[in-house]
This record gives sequence, structure tokens and C-alpha cells, in this order.
Amino acid sequence: MNKAKNIRVGIIAEDESDVDAARVMIRRIAENDRIDIKKFVGKGCGKIKRKCNAWASILKAKGCACLILIHDLDRNDLTELKKRIEVSVSPCPINPYLICIPIEEMEAWWLADPVAIKTALKLDKIPTVKGHPQNISSPKEHIGILVKRFSKNKKLYLNTEHNVTIAAALNFTKAMRCDSFVPFFRFVKDNMCSRN
Repeated sequence: MNKAKNIRVGIIAEDESDVDAARVMIRRIAENDRIDIKKFVGKGCGKIKRKCNAWASILKAKGCACLILIHDLDRNDLTELKKRIEVSVSPCPINPYLICIPIEEMEAWWLADPVAIKTALKLDKIPTVKGHPQNISSPKEHIGILVKRFSKNKKLYLNTEHNVTIAAALNFTKAMRCDSFVPFFRFVKDNMCSRN
């Protein structure tokens, strides 16, 4: 990994596992394990919409050069949700920033790469994922079902434990099947990669 550039990135997300997984992916995409992450965790989506501007100001004071705000779509309307978050964070004290809305959840990105799920959970076989990952209802629960099935009930998927290991194994090209992953990947490439 590149150790040339040490930057600080702010992340606002619904839970710790989203922050932890994002940290792993950011460092992998940027090929820089020295990227420092500062965070605020909403413990659900309500606080994010109310406090994201105040949290972004605190993250700026902590030296964050860019910001990623992660909010699951769940069953909301994408355009309406993005607009609500944009209004809540504006004027954003950190520039550049990204409002990242995984459809329905970040776990849909994992479903785009069943090999990463197999690798992270040490399953005997690659899980079969039918359909487009972003069209699967409740991706987190779906991964839980797949893990039970493809481990013959020997393993239990816990997003708080396994999302980091899946993120470490994720094939980014496969994850790009998810439209919501592409802006995340590009934002990291454009703003966090060393240009030496």
C-alpha cells in the first residue's frame, strides 16, 4: 500500500459497521493505509438528517479534508432522500463531500460479489445470488439466509463482525454492478489517491 499521503476523511453513517467497512474500502481503493478516518454514527437514520451539518462542522474542525455521508435507501425514494440530506448538510463545511446512498443497504454491494462472502465467512461453496443485488429486498437478511444455507447451518452472518472482512475481500469491479457503489469508488479515487 502507498504510504505517501496521509489525509483525514470524515464519515457520517448509520452504524459502526458501515464506518468500519467504508474505512477498509477507502484504504483499499486509495491504496493508502495511512488515511485517517474520523466519524459520527447516527445509530439509525433519523439523527443523520437532523445533525449532519453540525457533525460535518466538528469533523472539519478535526481536520477532515473530505466527507462521505452514508445513508441506506431502505424503502425510501432515492431522489427525495438525497434532497433531504442535501438540505440538512447545506451549506456543507467540508468540500468535497459525497452523499452515498446504498440501495437498499451497503450489504447489496456484498451480494454483487458472492466470492467475497464465501472468502470472508470461509464457506465451502460460493453462494448463489439470484437477480440484481440492488433489487434484493433486505440485503442484510438475505446474506444471513445465504450464509446459513451455504454453511449447512454451521455459520451465522453478523454484519457487525463480517462486513469488514467482506469489504476486505470485495472485488470492486463486481461491486460496480451496483449503481450506488460507483460514486463511492469514484469519490475515493478522485479525492484520496496520491497524485505523485
